[in-house]
Amino acid sequence: MARKQHQVRKTLLIVGEGDSEEAFLKHLRELYCSGGSGVAVTVRNAHGKGPENVIDHAARQARIYSYDARAALLDTDIPWTDKLKKEARKAKIDMVGSVPCFEGLLLSILGRRPADQCADCKKAIQQLIDVDLTERQSYAKHFPKAVLDAARLKIVELDQLLTAFEGH
Repeated sequence: MARKQHQVRKTLLIVGEGDSEEAFLKHLRELYCSGGSGVAVTVRNAHGKGPENVIDHAARQARIYSYDARAALLDTDIPWTDKLKKEARKAKIDMVGSVPCFEGLLLSILGRRPADQCADCKKAIQQLIDVDLTERQSYAKHFPKAVLDAARLKIVELDQLLTAFEGH
């Protein structure tokens, strides 16, 4: 009798800048990676402190555990320095930017034009959907798979994220 083949899943480490990003990334994991097939995704929270901290946190996690792919979801309101990009490249971390911040990305997904300032984006998304963005369940109603799949055709950053979750 032949032994059952053990299928090895690809692994992905994805680090979000804060609690809201962590909840959204866990929502994406549930939509795109559930059922035990595809990519095994580990979501981590860098707890803010800017892009340097997010990349540093991802790099430290990657040194401790072995992942096939690594990504970080970062706001773009604070410019990414050449040193930061070099550090990310060295650690093989794909940098995915939210313009100008995470809430701006959410507005874009919903077909709204994000404001230039993060505070305005935060206010606009709260008025639009009025949910706790730090809770994974909050994203189910407004960001189902159909909405995300349609939005990825127009939003490069979202497509980058979803492609990573799909293991491509």
